Amino acid sequence: MEASSNLRCLLIAVQGGQVILPNSLVVEVLPFATPLQIEAAPHWVVGAMLWRNLTTPLVSLGRLIFRVTPEADLNSRIIFVNALGSDSRLPHFGILGTSVPRPLDLQRQEIGLDPEVAAESNRPGVLSWARYRDQPVVVPDLDTIEAVLQPLVRRT
Repeated sequence: MEASSNLRCLLIAVQGGQVILPNSLVVEVLPFATPLQIEAAPHWVVGAMLWRNLTTPLVSLGRLIFRVTPEADLNSRIIFVNALGSDSRLPHFGILGTSVPRPLDLQRQEIGLDPEVAAESNRPGVLSWARYRDQPVVVPDLDTIEAVLQPLVRRT
């Protein structure tokens, strides 16, 4: 049986750029609400919300990947995603977005690695740089992001 050449993804606009995630990782999209602060969190962890009866951390990929200053990091949506790990205290986390994610039924030939950007930029939180319709997009490194979030949820 031949594997499908379609990838069901979501294109998420964040302050400073765009990220792309598999559709299956996104659980829910809600309007932005001011999060509670988490002490001793990195600057890109903007806080946490009580969501589905769990303290759920929120991250700004704009701050982490695109180095947007907190003052310029405008958000209108929280995109809750499934965590990849097996830590029961971190089943989900939120990504701050500037708009509603755009669903894509992506053909494999429509997206490719972007060696120009990848060669010049080895930024934390980036699994890979890609191009979609001549625009740079980031595939975020969710494992690395979760590794930073896990000790933070253990304290709450």
